[in-house]
Amino acid sequence: MKKAVFSISLNSQSVMQYYQGKKNRVQVQTRQGFSMSIPYETLLKFVTREGIYGTFEISYSSDGKLGELRRIS
Repeated sequence: MKKAVFSISLNSQSVMQYYQGKKNRVQVQTRQGFSMSIPYETLLKFVTREGIYGTFEISYSSDGKLGELRRIS
């Protein structure tokens, strides 16, 4: 599995768009220099009252299947 690191900073108003179904994927820029589109439901366990904030590491297969997502800071 390959790994990528990215940061997210979504305030509660931005998260509400996903919650209401207006959006379903979060576009992130990785520290490795490429863009990823992550399903919002993958990030649900990291949602707080303030939104989603932090640096994350995600694993994925060569065919693009997402593996484990974990917060690293």
